Amino acid sequence: EKRVREYDRQVEEATEYATKQYQKEWESRVPAGTSDVEAWLLENRRKYEAGFAMAEGKTQLAVSIPVEEPLRSLLAEARQDVLNSLYLLSGMHSPHEANDIRVSPTWLPDVAHIPAKDMHVTVCIPSLWRVPDSDSAAHAAYNESVAAAMAKAAEEHQAFVLEMDRIMMGKDGSLLCLWRTVGTDDFQQPEVLSDRGSESLDPMTALRADVLYVFLEKRLANFQRVERPVDMAEVHEHPKLLRQATIVKTVGGSAHGYIHSSLSRLALGPSLTKTQIDLSLVHRICRSWTAKLTGRRMAVRGFKVTEMTALGAGGNKNPFDEARWSKWIELCDKDEILAPRKS
Repeated sequence: EKRVREYDRQVEEATEYATKQYQKEWESRVPAGTSDVEAWLLENRRKYEAGFAMAEGKTQLAVSIPVEEPLRSLLAEARQDVLNSLYLLSGMHSPHEANDIRVSPTWLPDVAHIPAKDMHVTVCIPSLWRVPDSDSAAHAAYNESVAAAMAKAAEEHQAFVLEMDRIMMGKDGSLLCLWRTVGTDDFQQPEVLSDRGSESLDPMTALRADVLYVFLEKRLANFQRVERPVDMAEVHEHPKLLRQATIVKTVGGSAHGYIHSSLSRLALGPSLTKTQIDLSLVHRICRSWTAKLTGRRMAVRGFKVTEMTALGAGGNKNPFDEARWSKWIELCDKDEILAPRKS
């Protein structure tokens, strides 16, 4: 309980700080000497839009947990409430108007939103963007070796439960759903699920660590697929490589099993909008949806490994749409912690 109260305090402080910082940045948003503010703003928006794209032909491996129904529909509804409030605050009347990169007061591009069907929790990104092997057979064999390695890692992990913690907007405009892990406290009664209260490694962090470890141990990373493969000792000499591949620090200042789903990457920075936004209203809507959704749970029975292309909805933030290859990996449930999946 003490840990949860501290986490709540950190999130509220971060939200308050972000609001004040936004107001401060708005007052001095246009650089001195800028003669054409409209052109400056359009250039900033173009750069932001480019952040969702990737060089043609490049792909990336991602390990993700799909968000299932009914939660993904509820999260989509919460996002729409936030978007509707931004339309009203900016004097806009439709998504079409908000998507116009030139004239929209507050630019809310379609590419910034993850479709409801593709909402997910990222486990890790074990292989960064690269050009696929020219030999299609060799490339397919590599993907299957990745799937085999992921399946091997999954053998050591039980299915587990994620519980929704809150809806929040980060200081960069990211609209997020935060989750907490739920596991067993009493190993004598594995069928009993309860909120974690121990100091031991939570199931999400343990899964993420093992997936990445097996990937590197099998020398499947791009930097390991060279004439002289890099071994694990050398990997640990370069911790930056590990930081690039996974989320080391969790959202909101907590390091106790909190993970997140990105619902939208909203372009709300002062350098991207023509009108100042009352962020306190947006935060109020997030708190309202938090009150409705907190405590709802989702069973994690497995994860999906995909070779993402950045060509689908949501660009390079969406691992599922227009994926070049995908494989479902099942977690074990030998203790029957989870109820059977409904058909």
